[in-house]
Formats: sequence, structure tokens, C-alpha cells
Amino acid sequence: MALTAKRDMEQRSVEVNRQELIKVLEANRETHLRDYEEAMSGYTAILLSKIDEAFAEAKKTIEEKHEKMKRRVAAFTDEDIARQRDSFTLIDQIEVEMQVPRSYAKEYDAAIDIAKWDVRETLELTYAEFTCFVRDQWDWKLEFESVSRLYKASR
Repeated sequence: MALTAKRDMEQRSVEVNRQELIKVLEANRETHLRDYEEAMSGYTAILLSKIDEAFAEAKKTIEEKHEKMKRRVAAFTDEDIARQRDSFTLIDQIEVEMQVPRSYAKEYDAAIDIAKWDVRETLELTYAEFTCFVRDQWDWKLEFESVSRLYKASR
């Protein structure tokens, strides 16, 4: 029975007051931007720290390989020279990988613009539109919250 009710609900539409919808969308947008800015602040702090760590590790690795190569070259034998390549790698590539917070303000802006430009006082929203616009449950929302939570917690 619950599945039937849910399926029926998803087929429905609702008539909403246009001005109230605009207020809700603008409030949701502001909350999103605040969350995004907090996430970016945490992301930037962590990334700067990781860049410093990667640089320190790279520097340590370069120094170790530098000394090893100098010892090896100083002790070259005729066999070593015969096997010596024309190039060598002093250090491998070092990467810093972090998921970047993304802003979805444009999605809010589009919905707000649609509501502002409509000349009617009430608008009909589908279940999906109501879910996004009023309940603020977008398809990207869970991933955004997950990434944001990760960086907010680190502040």
C-alpha cells in the first residue's frame, strides 16, 4: 500500500504562491552559499596543509635520491657505465588528491528566475520540482553535504 501511495504522490502537482516560493528558494540558496563558503574555507586550509606535506615529502625524497645518485656515480665501474641510460628520474610525480566542494547556486538562480519572471500569482509545481525547490532535496544534495561535512569538521 505504501508503494502505491508514494507512486501516486509522485504523479501529483501542487499549486503554490509564487512570492512564497521565491522566498523559500532564496532562503535555500543563502543556506547553500553559507555551507559552500564554510566547506571552501575548510577545503583551502586542508589543501594548503597537504601541499606543504607533499612538498616536504618531495624535498626529502629528492635529497635522498640526490645523495644515492652521487654515491652511485662516484663509484661507477666500467660495467655501470655500459648499463647507464641517457636519462634518469630523480623524483616521481607527487599528487595531492582531494574532492573539491562545488557550488550549485546557479540551480537556485534558475529556479528563482523562473518564479520571478512568471506573471501568475500561483504556480503549479510537479512533485519533483516541489522536492527540489521547497524541500531543498536536489539530486546533487547528498554528495554536496557529504563533501561539505568533511571540510567543515576539519575547521
